[in-house]
Amino acid sequence: MIELCNQLSQIRSLFFSPAFFKWVHKKTQEEIPLECRTRTILGLRDGYSKAYKKDGQVKNDLTRLELSYGNPQTIDECFLSPEAEHVIVSFSLQICALTQELHTCSDPEVRRVLLEFAVACKKIGVYEELAKRYLLNIFMGRWLWMNQRTRSTEISLTDMDDECLYTVSDVQRRRWTGDMSGFEENYQKLIDRFALALTDEQQYWDIVVEAKLKFRPMAEIFPSQTFSSGSEKDRSRIYATFRLGEREQLIFTSHKTSAAIHTIDDWFPGAEEWLRVSAFGSDRSNATAHRHPETGHDVYSIMRLADELTEFINSGKKIDTKNMNKIYYLAAMFVCGGMRQVGEE
Repeated sequence: MIELCNQLSQIRSLFFSPAFFKWVHKKTQEEIPLECRTRTILGLRDGYSKAYKKDGQVKNDLTRLELSYGNPQTIDECFLSPEAEHVIVSFSLQICALTQELHTCSDPEVRRVLLEFAVACKKIGVYEELAKRYLLNIFMGRWLWMNQRTRSTEISLTDMDDECLYTVSDVQRRRWTGDMSGFEENYQKLIDRFALALTDEQQYWDIVVEAKLKFRPMAEIFPSQTFSSGSEKDRSRIYATFRLGEREQLIFTSHKTSAAIHTIDDWFPGAEEWLRVSAFGSDRSNATAHRHPETGHDVYSIMRLADELTEFINSGKKIDTKNMNKIYYLAAMFVCGGMRQVGEE
């Protein structure tokens, strides 16, 4: 077991661009940046605090008239033009082998142990398993978030090494089962290339991913939301944009795209679905952390075992599921990068 040091950080290995939204005109086939509009609506007074105190008691002198008032809100919204044939969403990604070296580390022994762990993972196909999961999230459209309920979805990946194009169709159907039928051979090639980029610093990989989405006419589109600041504080829903000339093109932020692709963690006890890889197994939808320090499955607890896990790998013996899950998770955390030092943030 190793002791973590007071300076310990790693640069992430996956570098995402924002994902840009365009719509394609039915007649001209012109690709037009997708924009939103801002409008004020008269909502309802549905909030708990409108009627109740913090202790759950009904507010004094609350009248029925007060609860019938409107609740004006200013929001961003996006609906497709009736002239839209389909929507294109695209982003680029670079994969680098930054898992093989720490960015900063104040203890040479910790640096040595963690480097040996990263190198050992390569021997038993750990990076191939991670690459498989990352690619499945890409081709199954997890990164499209609420825009996955389409009439049809086609996702393509362009390998910038040779400009080769790999395409999966019927994603709206396949995504429920991760069905890669008809694509298995190409999928394995891409897994191998992804894993190589994660383990060889000279073999970084640049790709472009594009989704072609066909919705019902005039469908609502859901890009990233952003936090209000300054003059925007009067808007309760603000969409993320990228200025393109005089247009404000709608996007998924790089953070939003990254979060979806990094949703590969089912290596904790009782896992029923993949979670985004994180230090404490954050699960916002269920308001819990599956890797609470008390479980011993958080990144800091497992990182302290890196020397023991490396010994398991190098022994050549079969590794039990419990330890293999720790190995996959720690390797995935290395890919994510981040600050891992002891002490206050």
